[in-house]
Amino acid sequence: LDAKQLALKVYMNTFYGEAGNSRSPFFLRALAGGVTSAGQRNIKLIADLVRSKGFSVKYGDTDSLYL
Repeated sequence: LDAKQLALKVYMNTFYGEAGNSRSPFFLRALAGGVTSAGQRNIKLIADLVRSKGFSVKYGDTDSLYL
């Protein structure tokens, strides 16, 4: 499972990079922006959820939260 997860992560990161690269045939600024805003929204949703359960968020980054 770890190898599949890593392969999917690399594929998705590559696709995101190509969507944000104005010289790429796959360039689509709205898609690249949507990826980052969806990630930010999900991190905020999880932070709100863990706070509602009585935990405190010590630190948050683009893809993680530390409780």
